[in-house]
Amino acid sequence: MLNKEYDSIFQHLGGFGIYQKFQLLLLALPTLFDATTTMMLVFMLGDQPHRCRLPDVEDNVYSHPPIFHSDALNISAYNTSQCYLNINGTNSPCNDWVYDTTYYQSTLISKFNMVCQDKFMRSHILLSHFFGTFFNAIFCGLLCDVWGRKPTLILGIFLLIIPNVIRPWIPHLFLVAICEFLNATGSNLSYVVPFTMLTELVDPAHRVLASFTIYMAYCIGCYVLLVYAYFIRDWETLIQVVSVPITICLFVMLFVPESPRWLLLKGRTKEAMTIFKRTAKFNKTKVDFNPEDITVKEGKRLSFTTGFKIMFKSKPMMGRFFILMINWFAISLIYYGISMNTGDLGGNVYANYAVSTTAETVAVLLCFYADKLPRKKIYCTAIILGSTACLSTMFTSMYASGALHWVTIGLAMIGKLGVTTAFFLIYLITSECFPTVIRASMFGLCSSGARIGSMCSSYIGKLGVLIDTKFGTALPLIIVGSVGTLAGILSLLLPETRNTELPETFEEALHIESNIEDQSLDSSESNIAMVSVKDEQCRKINMSSEKQNQIS
Repeated sequence: MLNKEYDSIFQHLGGFGIYQKFQLLLLALPTLFDATTTMMLVFMLGDQPHRCRLPDVEDNVYSHPPIFHSDALNISAYNTSQCYLNINGTNSPCNDWVYDTTYYQSTLISKFNMVCQDKFMRSHILLSHFFGTFFNAIFCGLLCDVWGRKPTLILGIFLLIIPNVIRPWIPHLFLVAICEFLNATGSNLSYVVPFTMLTELVDPAHRVLASFTIYMAYCIGCYVLLVYAYFIRDWETLIQVVSVPITICLFVMLFVPESPRWLLLKGRTKEAMTIFKRTAKFNKTKVDFNPEDITVKEGKRLSFTTGFKIMFKSKPMMGRFFILMINWFAISLIYYGISMNTGDLGGNVYANYAVSTTAETVAVLLCFYADKLPRKKIYCTAIILGSTACLSTMFTSMYASGALHWVTIGLAMIGKLGVTTAFFLIYLITSECFPTVIRASMFGLCSSGARIGSMCSSYIGKLGVLIDTKFGTALPLIIVGSVGTLAGILSLLLPETRNTELPETFEEALHIESNIEDQSLDSSESNIAMVSVKDEQCRKINMSSEKQNQIS
């Protein structure tokens, strides 16, 4: 006889069998391509040293200017802040520039001349990207909960492909920013939705493995991009080569089902049963229950709107929401502050990117053992470690000599390792802190804090441009380190979710940990969705619940 819990249904159908593993691999693909499109910004917006282009001079190559050029340039041709021409003793602003092609043949920087007075246009493009992820964080959960997981994921895949394919032919920077906004929206959908679908498709014992697979797919995508970017130095060619293979994901979607948990909550029992039967066939088990055996308890179904009303009336749940949102903000601020500015750390941009990606991969491998120790302790340790490493760069940037620049890079990578570990765990913790009916929506709202953090990182990372001192160089990492430390301390107030089942109801979410303060919801707030099987034990529970409601 089946247990009334949803997770027990999948355990009865083979647990983490062949079908779940197959879906795990399929849903990892969109995340892999998400990495290639998101991190491509590192190379598309790569910093190219430049100097003023002299008019009426044929040999105007950055690395080998004619000797007489130096008389017309008020600063050495190799000074990347070159913005003026010295003509007849008068400094005039440049109208055109020559760019160093050591690392890049062309970038968005060189195409639209985002240098000198327009140097902050780079941050504006990053802002449009992160604003897209912020917009998506708010509406992704709503789409998932109302429209369905699978249709939302397909929309995300289309948004990964179309804006990137047309971008090289767009002549205006404003339209490029709009394409980046749309692409970022698809990028976020291609990561969050597979994560949500997998947590609802596997049993609690394998939830960490599902998260690990998604994150490892992201890391693999980062390495794939590194290979592409190293051999393709022109941004327009690079974006085409990266985008076209994403069409494979549309074919993959033919074999990916809708979330059975979502279908059951929407009352689409027959469709859910079809998936259960397919799962049983792949896992070589039998379905020994009928569609009518899986119901939503009478009087217990909770609408999406009512779920939010209950959420905002519950002080413990709202406190949990704000703490998670602050932590998402801090993690994203550190993560993207380091990731998107690896070129600003000095040295070879490809080597820095490889080291950064390796640090992220090591962190994910360590996270695979998240079930061995309490998640909250691991998370708190990781974010504070990463934040402390970032704060430590203050001393190496201000007092160490240029020969010890590698120490700053090393500390930044330790910061990346710590914050990546925290990023991995915050996805897991957030998905386990809220009930099914609003899980995807709350996931999106919490992660909107990350989008605000990522938008801030695009400008905080460039503070060194405004404060051209050793302290200015260290200031971005000092800021992100301080914010991360505060978030790590607040995370101690979160519940421990290790070895817990995904909460179906608000009561289960409130009592997910024994030291969570009891808060009984009144009868009008207790209309909570719960998947059940109509066996004798469930009938007794229903009868008992009805009597309690009559008494209250």
